[in-house]
Amino acid sequence: MLTRSDILSKAVDNCMKELYSYVQPHVEWEDFVGQNKMYSNKYLLWEKTKDLDPNYIGKSLVECIGPRPYEFYYLPKDILKHIIDNYVYAYKIDEHQDLLDTIEVLKNYCKKPIVDKWIKGENGFPGHRGYDHPDNLEKEIKKYFSENYDMNFEELVSEEIQNLFFKFLDMAGEFYNWNSELNSFYQSVYLGCSPNSSKDIVIENWKKYRGEDIEINEEEIKKEYYGEEELD
Repeated sequence: MLTRSDILSKAVDNCMKELYSYVQPHVEWEDFVGQNKMYSNKYLLWEKTKDLDPNYIGKSLVECIGPRPYEFYYLPKDILKHIIDNYVYAYKIDEHQDLLDTIEVLKNYCKKPIVDKWIKGENGFPGHRGYDHPDNLEKEIKKYFSENYDMNFEELVSEEIQNLFFKFLDMAGEFYNWNSELNSFYQSVYLGCSPNSSKDIVIENWKKYRGEDIEINEEEIKKEYYGEEELD
C-alpha cells in the first residue's frame, strides 16, 4: 500500500526528471544519475583521505573533486519555479493550508469568543459596527441549554469534554500539517540537486572543470518549455 511519504518521494523524482529535461547543456536523466553516483564515490574517498592525502590537505572540497553535477546544468529561475509549483499543485502538497487556518481560528474563538456589537452614535457621530469579548457569554450559553435541553450545560460539556475537543483539534492540525510536507518537498528539490539558475557559473564550471567551452541559449529553453505562441 502506498503511503503519503511514497507519493511525495515519487513527486520529487518526477519533478527532478522534468527539470532536467529542459536544461542546457542537454543531459539524459540516467546520465545525470550516473554522474551523481560517481561524485558520491569521489566524496566518500575524499572524506576518508582528506587529512592524509597530500593532494587534498589544505584544499576545499570543490578544489579536490570539483562542483556537484547539478552545477553544470542551467535552467532559468522562472521555469524552475514554474515546474516546481506545478508539482506542488498536482500532488496537492499545500491543499490543507485553508483547513489549518480554520482550525486555528476555531481554537482561538473557543478560548476567547468575539461577537458583533452595535456602537450607538453620539456627539454627532453615526453609530457603527464594533465587536466585543462578552464576559457573560458563558451565562448566556448556560441559559440557552437550560431552555432547550433536558441536560444542563455542565453535564453536556464537562471540562473533560472541552479538553478532549481541543485535543482533537490539535490532532487534526498535526495530521494535516501541510507545512512539513511543503518544506520537505522544497528542501528535497531546491536544496537537493535541482539545476543551477546562474548561466555564468555553469559556463565557468564547464570551462574550468571539464575543459569545454559551452554556449547556453536561454531563449531556446523558454521556447521549448513555454512554446513559441506563449512567448509572442
